[in-house]
Amino acid sequence: MYIKELEVDNFKSFANNVTIPFRKGFTTIGGPNGSGKSNIIDSILFALGLANARSLRMEQLSDFISTHTNKNEAFVKVVLGAEKDDEENISVARKIKKSSQGYNSVYYMNDKVTTQTEILAKLEKYRITPNSYNVVMQSDVMSITNCSNTKRREIIDELAGIGDFN
Repeated sequence: MYIKELEVDNFKSFANNVTIPFRKGFTTIGGPNGSGKSNIIDSILFALGLANARSLRMEQLSDFISTHTNKNEAFVKVVLGAEKDDEENISVARKIKKSSQGYNSVYYMNDKVTTQTEILAKLEKYRITPNSYNVVMQSDVMSITNCSNTKRREIIDELAGIGDFN
């Protein structure tokens, strides 16, 4: 599986609906400080249910709703492309909406309402888990370079897919 497309609407700095295509292989996103690069990664982790609000630099989930509009909701959809011909593309989405009781958070898989547990179980089949290095955050790069040789080897083994064999 690879990220094929990302749709973001009213999430953090993305006030308008934006669709970002990702090509198969290596994709890089560049831009000056404050241009929203980290918010792209945050939106992916948010939709896939792989991180909580604090690890995405927010106090609570409702803080993800852009303050640049009067909309009371944010939506992120990630389309995962199949690597093999016998696999299907998967779309995973999440919507949060402010309400009088705080906020509501709803997950979708292939445009049908589902639970975070079901999404995580499906993603785990493709070795995409909250505790793995599927996405390496900027702060992780520094900790990887500063960790012990043994810990660095464990990280590299996990990235290579051989961590379970040690």
